[in-house]
Amino acid sequence: MPRARRESSAPRRVGAVHVTREGRPKTAYRTRAEAASAANLAWTLNGVELNTYRCEVCHQWHIGKRFRDE
Repeated sequence: MPRARRESSAPRRVGAVHVTREGRPKTAYRTRAEAASAANLAWTLNGVELNTYRCEVCHQWHIGKRFRDE
């Protein structure tokens, strides 16, 4: 009997582009300053606190929600 496939909560890669859990392509920024500016805009417009990080897949900068230390 074949095994059922489980959906992963990890981002999926499509070719050379990686995507969010929702299936949308991640926005890449060339510099940390550009990513920080986008994170600050998200805070100003929506009150969402985001961090910047260098991606190990594409080596560009992304923004995302902070992880909780529990």
